[in-house]
Amino acid sequence: MSEGMYDGKAIHFAFNVWDFSSAMAVMDAAHEAGQDVTLQTSVNVFKALPKKEFRAFVKSYAKRMGISAWLNLDHSRDEKLAREAVGLGWDSVMIDMSSRPIDENIDAVNRVYEYAHGDGRSALVEAEIGAVQGVEEDIVSRESKIASKAEIDKFMREARMDAIAVAFGNAHGIYKAPPILHYDLVEHVTRKYPVPFVVHGASGMSDDTIRKLMGIKGVRKINISTDLKFAYRRGVMDAMDDGLFDESGFQPINVQRCAYDAMKELVLSRMRLLEV
Repeated sequence: MSEGMYDGKAIHFAFNVWDFSSAMAVMDAAHEAGQDVTLQTSVNVFKALPKKEFRAFVKSYAKRMGISAWLNLDHSRDEKLAREAVGLGWDSVMIDMSSRPIDENIDAVNRVYEYAHGDGRSALVEAEIGAVQGVEEDIVSRESKIASKAEIDKFMREARMDAIAVAFGNAHGIYKAPPILHYDLVEHVTRKYPVPFVVHGASGMSDDTIRKLMGIKGVRKINISTDLKFAYRRGVMDAMDDGLFDESGFQPINVQRCAYDAMKELVLSRMRLLEV
């Protein structure tokens, strides 16, 4: 992995994975597409994983596949957990204090940034301003709080971060209707500040919407979580429909292959959007 997550100007996708198999499916798809990728672990997944072994696996498998695959801790509201991830070699951590008053958010981001970049450490720090609506793992926001330009400007002046996520009408989980996205907020940030912009809640967005966001200079990472989980579910359901759960001749590896194929195809379908 020769380049950092935001070196150069390329856009890449980030997929929330939960185990070695889902990570392998994502990296295999990235290899086939010739793209780099970020693997994100939610807080619950991070706590459950054998962390050192997972870190070593992602590094060695990405090298074998000839891609860059970075690890990001997603939506941590626990500074101690973010520091733990940095210490274990995660490439990036997101400290999400967007539900707190803006000054508390700024202070927390600055403390994590100081740690992540101190004493020879080089992990990146992602922050969020405004509250992205929806449910993702243990992150629940009942209402979307669209960030104002004034709040964004204050945050960008006073907080130190390597990447920024802004609530602009996007949501985690499933969109019950097409989202009303405030592209002007994305453009306000990307035109005014040289900080990589991260799009959260891209699961369920149309290809045209994602292409439009990709066309905004400064957008650098697009996050996919729910879509990958649903692809896994479809794979398991297909295996059931195909009789692979029948007691006679049952082989777990056949079920696992169906889930793997569904996840890989989902990742490829998104990565094809990066093709010029």
